[in-house]
Amino acid sequence: MSPASRWPVVLAFAALGVSTQLCWLAYAATTTATAQHLGVSEQAVGWLANVFPLLFVVLAVPAGVALDRWFRPTLAVGAVLIAVGASLRFAVDEYWAALAGQTLAAIAQPIVANAITRVAAGYLAPKDRPLGIAVGAGATYVGMIVAIGLGTALPGDVRTVVGIGTAIAVLTAVAALVSLRVPPPFLGEREAVGSLRVALREPGVPVLAAVVLLGTGIFVSLATWLEPLLKPAGVSSSTSGLLLLVVLVSGVVGCVLVPPFAARRHWESRTLQVTALVTAAACLLLGFAPAATGFVAAVPIGFLLLSALPVALSRVERGGSASAGTITSVVWMAANTGGVVVSSAVGYLLDLPVVAFTVFAVLAVSAFLLARRLEHQEDQVAGTEGHDELAGSRNATVGQDSATGPA
Repeated sequence: MSPASRWPVVLAFAALGVSTQLCWLAYAATTTATAQHLGVSEQAVGWLANVFPLLFVVLAVPAGVALDRWFRPTLAVGAVLIAVGASLRFAVDEYWAALAGQTLAAIAQPIVANAITRVAAGYLAPKDRPLGIAVGAGATYVGMIVAIGLGTALPGDVRTVVGIGTAIAVLTAVAALVSLRVPPPFLGEREAVGSLRVALREPGVPVLAAVVLLGTGIFVSLATWLEPLLKPAGVSSSTSGLLLLVVLVSGVVGCVLVPPFAARRHWESRTLQVTALVTAAACLLLGFAPAATGFVAAVPIGFLLLSALPVALSRVERGGSASAGTITSVVWMAANTGGVVVSSAVGYLLDLPVVAFTVFAVLAVSAFLLARRLEHQEDQVAGTEGHDELAGSRNATVGQDSATGPA
């Protein structure tokens, strides 16, 4: 008899994922007030957020390797770093402490993000893992919503915003540490081999990473530049902010619904293709008729585009690779790289919004072509072990369909 899924552990680390986003965006919605409060420039406040993507790119692969080799100790280190980093910012109300605290939390972020697939694989039965991964990935968007909401609700009260974030970070870190007392009942299913070289040799991994790079690049660019890109069309700042909120909320819903559906039918690659085409069409609508179609485009962008990452992560886990943690780190590193590169490039197109949205559409079509190639390699995306499971599942599905007819 197989062991039962341990959902409390998954939920504890999903909550810790919310805390990483709260730390990352703690000062984003209060930049001007924070600069005045700490007596520094707004550019200096920007570094309190920029340190997160920069360190993520550097530490993503080492964090994945560490998770593959030393699973629970690495997770414990991540939880402690978040709690200590968040507490330091609140305990010492000075810029150097804020930067040091943000840096500690930024070091922990790739550990927590890369743990999404590994925690699901270690603590959940195979049938529950797609939903566990979706919950873990969706928690990052919940964290964004909470962080932006706090800053918006308390625009001038930097101390209170940081204090609330610190309390949440400490509580979730303690919950995560307590949950780690439970050994992962499913972790022994395969021997961990944490190696970047091994991970990159897994068929399909580079293509999957490229799809995620393009998709995340589009999302981060939209989140960063949506207001100035829509302003020439007469869209107000408040409307742009509401559109972004719709994207995030739709993304949370999509993260819960789309990845499990795709995993049940083994349609991860097809789902990524549909996402790419819908995103391309939605970006063109925003480019050519934003005032009339803004909310029409925002819902599918959020629902599908933000769920694409957990769909990709679910495919990694189902592959059964011994380097799943490292492969996850490659995917996350590609996501952060795409966000930085595409967003930086689009920053030069703010005076040409139609061109910018057309670039988004071209990138989405490129992701579609890559996802089609990935579908042809689907039996090798994360190793031949995953292919054996996939083939058996498909044979069973075909047999069932033959007996019962189409649903």
